[in-house]
Amino acid sequence: MSTTQIAAALFQLQQLDLELERLVAEQQAVANALQGSSNLQKLRAERNIAQQQLRSGLQAQKEAEWALEELGNRLKMQEQRLYSGAVQNPKELYTLQQEVQRLLAQQNRQEDMALEIMDAAESLQEIARRKAESLEQEERAWGEESASLIVRRDQLELRKQELQSKRAQMSSTIEPDILNRYDAMRRTKQGRAVSKVEQNSCQWCRVILTPSELQRVRTSSELQTCTNCGRILYYDR
Repeated sequence: MSTTQIAAALFQLQQLDLELERLVAEQQAVANALQGSSNLQKLRAERNIAQQQLRSGLQAQKEAEWALEELGNRLKMQEQRLYSGAVQNPKELYTLQQEVQRLLAQQNRQEDMALEIMDAAESLQEIARRKAESLEQEERAWGEESASLIVRRDQLELRKQELQSKRAQMSSTIEPDILNRYDAMRRTKQGRAVSKVEQNSCQWCRVILTPSELQRVRTSSELQTCTNCGRILYYDR
């Protein structure tokens, strides 16, 4: 293979590598998109928070109801003692009356608190319901969008496999040391190790080649590089 043919093969390999890079970038974008839209993720987080708050609210309601029930039982028991006639001692009777009054006041406060907690729980239920509905609507819309993304993902993977196979085949025609040099240059030169000569200048950096430099690119038995950007020069006859 002549030097010109080697440069041409490297340029074609570079075009293939650039296409692979674009494809991989699109694959990553599709993969990110398949994780869900930012709005969908936001709605999921809001739904989860609303559900957690609702669970806490319902638990608080149960505890308030239990406390109210316990107070009611204690009050009932003390009232039964008070009105049963079993207590005759005036001092003990007065103490029992005071206890009944205290429990009545505590019961009233607990009832007010329980009502507030119930109202709060109802509000939390409504918020959780609205959040769930919003999420469901967004997920339906997302389901339609994701279907097309999955198709595109599969297309990209198939194309990637084709390009990788083509690259392996193309690379096998290039000498290993030259291929290693090309790969190393791509890593340090923004993915472009080869620059085409157009209108007597390096396509990448636009520096005009001297007549002697052009002659070496066309006829030399060694690969020539741009004196400015250092990329391998490819002259398309």
